[in-house]
Amino acid sequence: MKRFLSLTGRTVKWLLIAVLAVEVLSFAVITTSNWIIYGNLREGPKAVYDPYTLFLMENGVWPTANCEVVPNHPELSRTIWFFGGSTMRASSAPYERSIPSLVAKALNERDKPCVFNCMNFGVNSFNSLLEIKYLQKQFLEYIIRPNLVVFYDGANDANYFAVQKDPYAHEGKERAQGVIESYYKSGVGLLKPLNAAYFASFTRELVQKFLYTATPLDPNSPELAKFIEQVVARYDFAERLSACYGAKFLLFLQPLYWVETAPPADTTVAAKEQELILGRKTFPHVRGNFNTVYAALEKALAGKPYFVNLRDALNGRAAPAYTADGVHNTDTGREGIVAAMLPHIRDRLPCNLAPEPGGHQ
Repeated sequence: MKRFLSLTGRTVKWLLIAVLAVEVLSFAVITTSNWIIYGNLREGPKAVYDPYTLFLMENGVWPTANCEVVPNHPELSRTIWFFGGSTMRASSAPYERSIPSLVAKALNERDKPCVFNCMNFGVNSFNSLLEIKYLQKQFLEYIIRPNLVVFYDGANDANYFAVQKDPYAHEGKERAQGVIESYYKSGVGLLKPLNAAYFASFTRELVQKFLYTATPLDPNSPELAKFIEQVVARYDFAERLSACYGAKFLLFLQPLYWVETAPPADTTVAAKEQELILGRKTFPHVRGNFNTVYAALEKALAGKPYFVNLRDALNGRAAPAYTADGVHNTDTGREGIVAAMLPHIRDRLPCNLAPEPGGHQ
């Protein structure tokens, strides 16, 4: 019996050591990859809890440059709300180089006598689900009303669905769900801190990311069909909600390195990006998984009056448009995106002297 207990004790001890070793190794892989891709040990800046949206960025609404207002002539004022993830927020670049700042600059330079005030409500890791909740929050709480609401999406919806295979996929879903449901979900739930640690584990995160890069999505899966149905319903709702407040609505499906249907026309740019983009050959299913979700979104959204597809908007770029992950943009990329957006924004917000609905302060 003593030998059995001693053997059991040693086995448990070495199992615990092995689990801790794997977790430490996973921590090292995750943080190192974050440093290589984002220049930071963490993926994105600090987030804080928000009762409407689950989380927001600690440093609040990102500032926008080049905005103008005419206090004594509200009929000339146009306000645009921009929603999206980190590509919209662009917090790693000077705020003057964000998409809303560049849009404001272009509009205020040319579209006189109207003046344009652009609000950057981009939040790192947000997808369509969290943006819808944020839109509701801002209509409830934000004092400056919009004439136009812009959503800029695609990458995060594709990424989180590919990882989680869930119609309600979003950043932090399983961690939040695990904390809320774990107590009654299983016997392990009695040990709530242990269960929460499981969902927050670096090992679990690393395994999920590996499976995402190594496993192709099934384009005919019922989960994907339900996900696309939910996403389209969110955008339809955003259009109706915006209209209730006198605002128009636009959805731009963002360009990504992984979903372009042809390489850049400039072969020098194509060669530079092939050297720059990480995982292009190592993780062959990344491109396929992005394209599976994009193809489904394109098909479901085709014909919607608010939908604009920017998949190939950067094909004519004269310099690399993407950073190492093939998602986030360089200054050249953001400038090309803004150039593609502007005709659609001007079409929804023509500069005339007739008062526009919304936009009151």
